[in-house]
Amino acid sequence: MATQPIVSEAAPVSGLVPMIRVADVERSAAFYRLLGFEIGNYVPRDQSPMHWAWLYQPKAPNWKCGANLMLMRGEGGFESDPDTHVTLYLYATSLVSLRQELIDAGVKVSQISYPEYLPKGELAAHDPDGYAVMIGQSFEGSP
Repeated sequence: MATQPIVSEAAPVSGLVPMIRVADVERSAAFYRLLGFEIGNYVPRDQSPMHWAWLYQPKAPNWKCGANLMLMRGEGGFESDPDTHVTLYLYATSLVSLRQELIDAGVKVSQISYPEYLPKGELAAHDPDGYAVMIGQSFEGSP
């Protein structure tokens, strides 16, 4: 029987949150509220409609380990390929280091941007099947 090597360094990814494109963020948030989710963050804060919202389950023993979901208002309608309506959102323990490792492995990744909802930074990539993968810098308030 093969033994597993002991890894002493932290895993490069500390959390995964699905992000789905929706036609109306507020309408979708109302639906997911029926399933125990509440809005934890959203943008824009100063006007409607919402473009993005992060949902969590406040009744979970530890919200970071409970279900989390991000809703993003879709662009261009839903006549497009439905596979592009799902984005995997991961949290990296060191976004800068992980970005370089991905580049070294031949993965095309974006520059790190600093959006309002994640001022610590995030980047974009695609997996081999074309699914969008967003990776944000983890912080105390992230899953």
